[in-house]
Amino acid sequence: MNSVSDQDWTTSEKYPGVRWKFLVDEDYNGSKGLSCGFAEIEPGGNLTLHHHAPDEIYVVTNGSGTLNKSGKLEEIKKGDVVYIAGNAKHALQNTGEEVLGFYWVFPTNKFKDVEYISDE
Repeated sequence: MNSVSDQDWTTSEKYPGVRWKFLVDEDYNGSKGLSCGFAEIEPGGNLTLHHHAPDEIYVVTNGSGTLNKSGKLEEIKKGDVVYIAGNAKHALQNTGEEVLGFYWVFPTNKFKDVEYISDE
């Protein structure tokens, strides 16, 4: 069983104020068909506009923010579950005062299978 505390945080200059960890992934635990991780976005941080072929699910665990899904803005908060269709352009910005945390789930063996394409 994996826990968020078992993984090191990863960051990228492409996504200011965002960090993430892998939880379910073929590279870490041999999973097949699903990959999952946990991400945090600091207040003011931004997972900039992008898209990828696989569908995706966000499960928001804390905080709040603005989701841009194909140009439609939607406020999301703790307890929300969001479905993002494959190839839909999307971004997530923390517009709140606390860290925005969420799990992501892909129907892929591993996160490396997901090619993030920037739409900025």
